[in-house]
Amino acid sequence: MININLLSNLNPWWRDRGEIENDEKVKEYMSRKHRLKIELESRNMLMVGPRQVGKTTSLKLKIFDLIKTGVNPKNIFFFSCELLSKKEDIIEALQEFERLAEGKKYVFLDEITFVKDWQNAVKFLLDSPLSTEKIIYITGSSIAGLRKEMFPGRDIEIRKFLPLSFREFCCLFGSDLLKGQIEKQKAVFLPEVYYSLIPFAEELTMLFEKFLLCGGFPPSMYALMENGEIMERIYDTYFNWVVSDMAKLDRSERIMTSVVQGVIKNYSSKFSLNSIAKEMEISSHVTVRDYLELLEELYVARSFFQIKRERPAFRSDRKAYFIDPFLFRVFYKRYSGTHEVPYESIAHVVEGIVGEHLKRIFDEVYFFSGKKEIDFILKDAGIEVKYGHATEMDFPGYDIKTKIILSKTDFKTTGEVMIIPVSIFLATL
Repeated sequence: MININLLSNLNPWWRDRGEIENDEKVKEYMSRKHRLKIELESRNMLMVGPRQVGKTTSLKLKIFDLIKTGVNPKNIFFFSCELLSKKEDIIEALQEFERLAEGKKYVFLDEITFVKDWQNAVKFLLDSPLSTEKIIYITGSSIAGLRKEMFPGRDIEIRKFLPLSFREFCCLFGSDLLKGQIEKQKAVFLPEVYYSLIPFAEELTMLFEKFLLCGGFPPSMYALMENGEIMERIYDTYFNWVVSDMAKLDRSERIMTSVVQGVIKNYSSKFSLNSIAKEMEISSHVTVRDYLELLEELYVARSFFQIKRERPAFRSDRKAYFIDPFLFRVFYKRYSGTHEVPYESIAHVVEGIVGEHLKRIFDEVYFFSGKKEIDFILKDAGIEVKYGHATEMDFPGYDIKTKIILSKTDFKTTGEVMIIPVSIFLATL
């Protein structure tokens, strides 16, 4: 049974349309000097991505816009599904809303993916009269269950909400001239594209050093870029998010932290599931695999696999990186007592940033392991990360069309191998 007082408290604009301006998410967004542009089209949408990435803020800003453009506030329904335990509760909440409003309605269901069998509730909603004259926005923090069921044939778009890429970070915090130049770039792996950003090399280097510290999560990046420091509570918030979501999925915090510690110890190096299980005293390599997959479903880490004979080798050794450099610091702090990453590990963090950026765009991204290793292999390009001084000799012998070494500041586009500063390269993706 849904508590009607709860519905009222979650939708204060039903009483007074001006209450949306007092919403904490809206007030926080409006207080920022650099406002991240968030627009949601008027169509059914399921938005998935990690916590603390701005999904709830995007919903509240959409509600703000709807009210400001004259939509009847009583036709706007927001509900936090973290307060629910089963799929029937979602339907019951919507049925209560149905009795309160008439005409075109807007439904906002926040954090639905930890409600048991939530996919069935969404399918029922889309197929039933409850969807009539409604636009439905749904958010979730896990892709568990979405691999087999993607709502085929149903009127809903699935969109990922991820931490900002370095290019997006530059467009938010960079100079107007830099933003203008970056926004012109559409192609990748072309020398002329990289040359166009040389005038901004110093600014890009500075922004990348900041990005290494705060990543692309709004709380950490705004804390650093607008307030000058990332408070300890922000690190704790992100760690607690992962622990909390693991608990909701009936998983062990001890095993999760052991697997993550194994990832950090082997960061940028290939490892086997058995080696992590043995090193971290975990009962089985199957358990390690399951937790790595779960960390990927929660948008915490991502695994990369080897390419062998032009095919991915999913049973061979793998690598794993966090999806954002700030998450590396969050977990590194748990095991070392400090979020200050030693200099010798920075290059490994940079490699993880490059891998994540490539994965978002090209999807099929692997690594090659022979006498020498190539960090990332795409369909027709190989990319080696050397965050320091680099020469053409740093690229191993490998038959591939495009060869790129990512340096710290070295630049060279002639010859068989291009050497590009990683900040310039990432700004073009």
